[in-house]
Amino acid sequence: MDLELAKVLAGVGGLVAGVGVFTNWAAVLIGTVLIYVGLSAYVEKLGDVVAKDNAVKWLVYVVFASVAFAVAQSATGFSLMSLHAVWALPLAGAALAVAVAAWVAGWILQVASAYRMRQLLTLMKETTGEGLFGAANTLYWWGSALTIVLIGAVLLFVAYILIGVGFLTAKLQK
Repeated sequence: MDLELAKVLAGVGGLVAGVGVFTNWAAVLIGTVLIYVGLSAYVEKLGDVVAKDNAVKWLVYVVFASVAFAVAQSATGFSLMSLHAVWALPLAGAALAVAVAAWVAGWILQVASAYRMRQLLTLMKETTGEGLFGAANTLYWWGSALTIVLIGAVLLFVAYILIGVGFLTAKLQK
């Protein structure tokens, strides 16, 4: 794949994933797949097998984390909607338990993705000289860690936007 195309795909993916953090989990999935496509094309050109493996694992963790967060959001909504009737209270409680379990699973997977992304963004910063990757690295790490208390979503939003802008402005080695 042409590196300029990979750069644009990853840049657009970062912007889409950033917007998806607050709008729709499907947008996060589309954005992260675009980031993966661009990132994997670049690390393939570098010949870094470990980075390629980290990119695949990052994508898997992010996909499962996004699905877990979507389940948690849906179960929470169902739980809150079921509170109006006394007969539905056990069902609402079960839905709330599912929501909490899914949220914790999503958080664990998000932190695992941050571990992989940390290594990838460090590589991108070192090979391109683009400082935005360093800032995105820190924000992605802390955003993932703080997702359990929701403030991390804001940090992830900014991190994805910085990843996108970083790719769009980076000078990739050919």
